[in-house]
Amino acid sequence: MLRVNPTEFFASLGLDLVVVILLAFLLFYRRHRDREMAISIAAINITLWALTGALASYTLSLGVGFALFAVISVIRLRSATASWVSMAYLLVGLGSGLVIGLTGFDLLEKAAYSGFLVAVMAIVDARFMMPKREQLSTKLALPGSNIDPDYLREKVVELLNVEPLDITVKGVAGDPLETKLEIKYRKRNG
Repeated sequence: MLRVNPTEFFASLGLDLVVVILLAFLLFYRRHRDREMAISIAAINITLWALTGALASYTLSLGVGFALFAVISVIRLRSATASWVSMAYLLVGLGSGLVIGLTGFDLLEKAAYSGFLVAVMAIVDARFMMPKREQLSTKLALPGSNIDPDYLREKVVELLNVEPLDITVKGVAGDPLETKLEIKYRKRNG
């Protein structure tokens, strides 16, 4: 077991907290207004930082690291409702927590790697890179079991008076027979 240097420990913790504040709250939350995901990014980052630091204090096999990532991958499987952008922020949070929690690197190296991850996320999610078009989503249940795309599009336009961008059939249920849809759309002009 390795002994933890208190100065190194608190410097690493401080760096990780700065990264969490920048990534989860100043970037993600201000841009996407998803409180739950911002808290998740922060909590998972801090947890991974602590786990990495604790596990690095012991001589463990590479298999433990792979097992840790296998457990973490379950997060994506269990969070089907999270957007890909949210998952990208979460991945950056995971990566920076892991890098900062590792022992054997000096604080400058940890700051460089985690700063790079946060900077890339800030740039690729900036409006000047790809302006965000207003896209809304809703769920709808139509009577019957017709899943013809043209029919569904026509019914969505008729009922919601919107421009459908994507219509996904989520299922057909019986009694009463209905088709459940998830619709991504833009409001119509005028």
